[in-house]
Amino acid sequence: MSTRLRELLRAAGDTMPPARLPGDLWQRGRRRRTRQRVAVGLALLLVAVAAAVPWGVRSPRAPLGAAGAAVPGKVFVPWMWQATVRQAPAGPASVVFSGDGSLGLSGDKLIDDEGKLVVVGRDGSYRTLLDGSPATAGESAQVSPDGRYVAQGYLEGDPGLNIVDLVTGTVRRLAGPDGADCCVESVGWSRDGRWLLGLAHHRMADHLDAKGNGISRATLVLFEVATGAATPLVEYPDLARVRRASVAAFSPDSQRIAVTVGTELRMLDRSGNTLWTRDLGARRHLVGPGAFTPDGARVGTATLEGCLLPCGAAELGARRWTFGYLDGATGADTVGPSLPAVTGVAVRGLGWRHGTDLVAVVLRAGDDVATYPDSPPDSDFYTAGHARLVALSGGGAETLLDPPAGVKAVDVPLDLVEAGRFGGPAVPPEPFPVRGRFVVLGAGLVMGLVFVVGVVVAFGIPRRRGRR
Repeated sequence: MSTRLRELLRAAGDTMPPARLPGDLWQRGRRRRTRQRVAVGLALLLVAVAAAVPWGVRSPRAPLGAAGAAVPGKVFVPWMWQATVRQAPAGPASVVFSGDGSLGLSGDKLIDDEGKLVVVGRDGSYRTLLDGSPATAGESAQVSPDGRYVAQGYLEGDPGLNIVDLVTGTVRRLAGPDGADCCVESVGWSRDGRWLLGLAHHRMADHLDAKGNGISRATLVLFEVATGAATPLVEYPDLARVRRASVAAFSPDSQRIAVTVGTELRMLDRSGNTLWTRDLGARRHLVGPGAFTPDGARVGTATLEGCLLPCGAAELGARRWTFGYLDGATGADTVGPSLPAVTGVAVRGLGWRHGTDLVAVVLRAGDDVATYPDSPPDSDFYTAGHARLVALSGGGAETLLDPPAGVKAVDVPLDLVEAGRFGGPAVPPEPFPVRGRFVVLGAGLVMGLVFVVGVVVAFGIPRRRGRR
């Protein structure tokens, strides 16, 4: 800059009036910066809340047609927060399972649910049904033959016999024969889906045994699903002593019901009339809900080779089961398809693949589990350690599904069993949608975190000033 220009600028500056500055100029600047920081914090909070919304929104999947439906070759432990069927129904099931030892299968009751049934849809989706207590797929809850419904005795605290529609998420409750509010536990479906068996009992123990222990009587009840009409069939003196893996089985035409009462097997019609009886002894049992052969002519049984109660862990693990048949018309021993023996704490037959191979769940005993003379039956939730789905035929035992550790029970729709549809695509569970309880917890956590960050951004972190 030249000397002349500098002199002119100085002269011009001398003639200008002095600037008028407010006395709180510094405070105004700080307030403006604070408003800007608060605006940024609120914007971050809105973004976080908006990001939480998709947690409850279902990710659409392409539905599989009937021809493509199959039991997956592998299943996975669901996310702890997996959405329920009622929240986001995803359609008919390909497999239902339950267990413990994992946050995805059971959890703390304060923030989760102690009992869950995992429903794997035919589109690969994962949903849950909350039981509120340890749940056993195939025993305390069963999937219908077409995979559309699940019947379970407890559903989110409701102790009635609940029929959940997996397509719509709606629930229908069936009451016991006396109209009492409690309780009915599911036993099994008829092949045509028109009939359902349940065990009706009181909520609390209704009398004492010889040792002074409280026990509950139970009644096996036949329900007509369409009308809810209930027909009592059989009385049981102690609900806890009923072996759930072998309570009853419908004939393929749904006209007859094979029922276990103590060591006796009874063949009943739907009115409860006894057609024949046969004492099987303490070691031989109805093989399961799929006991009738496809032609209805024979009833499958499983005979235990190994220890009866009490048993140690090693003895339970060494149990061996062989298979036989009774004539469906008379109850006399007869012959049928040759099946290999299996080793496990218990076995439950679900149905017949292609009319010849028994599809069954084989239960491995839990680690370090011991039983006592008054222990529950051998397929009890606390006795079983792992469930495996197998097909038994003259060629041996074929593993159809070996679930992850912690899975104690498996149930499969009868239409997939009979059609032999196994080995379908293994689709891992998606984290969304999220169960409502966890949406609230997650949104609260995110909002709290963003609030703290917003405060820090808006007002800064106080810093100690040193002396100059």
